[in-house]
Amino acid sequence: MRLIHPIYLDVPMLVSFAAALQGGLSFGSEVTHEKAASQLDTSKVSGKLGLSDLFGSLFKASVAAEMSSDNKSDTSEVRRESKAHTEASIAIVLYDQLRRSTGYLVQPKSVEDFEALEPGSLVEVAGTVEKNAVNAVIDYLDAVNIFVSLQSQAAPKQQKQQQQPLEKIREALDKDRRRTPISNVLLRCSQPPATTVVVTLRTQNLRDLTMSELHKNSVRVVGKVTRIIHEGQTMSAFENYGMALLPPTTLETVFQQISSSKDVVAEFSGVQVEGPAVQLLPLMVFV
Repeated sequence: MRLIHPIYLDVPMLVSFAAALQGGLSFGSEVTHEKAASQLDTSKVSGKLGLSDLFGSLFKASVAAEMSSDNKSDTSEVRRESKAHTEASIAIVLYDQLRRSTGYLVQPKSVEDFEALEPGSLVEVAGTVEKNAVNAVIDYLDAVNIFVSLQSQAAPKQQKQQQQPLEKIREALDKDRRRTPISNVLLRCSQPPATTVVVTLRTQNLRDLTMSELHKNSVRVVGKVTRIIHEGQTMSAFENYGMALLPPTTLETVFQQISSSKDVVAEFSGVQVEGPAVQLLPLMVFV
């Protein structure tokens, strides 16, 4: 069993898949250990019991006495241990079962395998995560604002004048981003090579890393295919944002103008994803 570490989990999907494969799902169990012991103690005392001298002068008597006793004691010890699954441990068990069983999990090896996928397929891919262009621009503007505020040569008034336009742009982009709990990231695949996956994340399901911290991390993804982008087709890298309604050329021009500063290096992914590619609704993202 491979001990994976999930950094993103869709818990409702996780629980339903695990329950379906196992005929139900128990989150916990109680194990009882019982230890019993029995002990028998037997004692016997015998001897002569003589009467006092007063009575001895009257009677010649003696009494022989024998006393015995049996004492039986039973002891028992009961120890209970409660064991419970966590969300991550269920993910580990489910992933192991999916890999061992046939017919559930598809692991495409080539571009041809990639293009043969159908919506609804459960697939596993691996690669490097990239933020979409809108998230990258927001992080870039944050860096520029920090840099401008640290410049000691600029007067406070000049600093404010420089930051105001950037802050307005950032506020508008962030407002657009916060309209929806869904955000796309791009996975530049190493398995299968030379392919791209658009991973549609529900941001509240991120466990350890934020969207920005996921950037450039190498991960594995198991998820359901929701869309196939064939060769010659395109899709917006951030289609759930309002900015996606603008023409791609306009967006590229705007982002290039925003990132014209020579003091901060800007790295933006494309605003369009070109096929062959697929869009995934992830069950889990893990390392």
